[in-house]
Amino acid sequence: MTKRPIDRLVLLLATTAATAAAATTAATARAQAPKPIVFSGHTNSVSQVAFAPGGSQLASGGWDETVRLWDSSGGPPRQSLTDHTDWVLAIRYTADGKTLLTASQRSVKAWDPSTGRLRNSWVGLRGQRISMVAISHDGRQLACGMRDGGVQLYRLDLAAGGKLASPRRWVGHKSWIDTLVFDRSGKRLATGCRTGEITVWDTASAKPISKPAGHGGQQVSALAFAPKGDRLASGGFDTVVRIWSVDDGKPQGVLKGHRGLVLSLCYAPDGLLLASGERHGPIKLWSTTDLSLKTTLPGHSGGQLGYSVHSLDFSSDGKRLASAGRDKLVRLWQVPD
Repeated sequence: MTKRPIDRLVLLLATTAATAAAATTAATARAQAPKPIVFSGHTNSVSQVAFAPGGSQLASGGWDETVRLWDSSGGPPRQSLTDHTDWVLAIRYTADGKTLLTASQRSVKAWDPSTGRLRNSWVGLRGQRISMVAISHDGRQLACGMRDGGVQLYRLDLAAGGKLASPRRWVGHKSWIDTLVFDRSGKRLATGCRTGEITVWDTASAKPISKPAGHGGQQVSALAFAPKGDRLASGGFDTVVRIWSVDDGKPQGVLKGHRGLVLSLCYAPDGLLLASGERHGPIKLWSTTDLSLKTTLPGHSGGQLGYSVHSLDFSSDGKRLASAGRDKLVRLWQVPD
């Protein structure tokens, strides 16, 4: 039946009102989103960010082969450390905050974070054969994921640099390892690869503890242990975050809401929040008690697609979240209550 003019007018008014309401809701959400402190200085994508214990300082590393130290209150970098000769892939402060460790595909370096002075340097890594590296929380282990799927585990003597001793080596996966992470104790290491598999390893024996089912053949791009070490979060190219039991690899939940591949994950120190960052820029905060979405932060989108969130780190009190992105920036967010 042909609609009368009055029907068309009612439909037009309803559509216009709905569109206006949606625009108002979006504008309100943007207005309510916490405004971050923005740190600029890197000249290429920022790949890593980490809080110092106590939260007064941040360190970031990037594809511009530099490490930069920032006062968390804002401002230009306090120090720019330029001794690396390739991408910075891992950053870790020691628990006492007196040493900053950074790693690339070729070397590991120890810095005095108060002055930026280089204390020690270790060489002997396998360069382009390495796909990703991770540093343990105590700073005494370095894990390398290899492009051929292998794993290499080095011991670091923080008191002496030089050439790295021969690592423990084992076959981890049949494809390129894209992400790996230690638990807080350093006794477990999780690895994820391009064909979707995940393995949790015992670092003392190099034996697998569990093999979570992974992401259905799609690349695993982010991993994070819960603070207690009993849960492992994984993110992948399937755009979801999955939670696993560490001991037996059984699934514990699926977090849906991202529209791009998940590139970064981080648990809050108390384990009650999980942050996830995606390729298109947004950051999501999830409750770990009921797996609900708490809030979405604008992240690094900048109004454009592809402004990936490469790294996330909570402050020690859990009240702030640092993020590093492809937009060459570090952003510091207040975590909403």
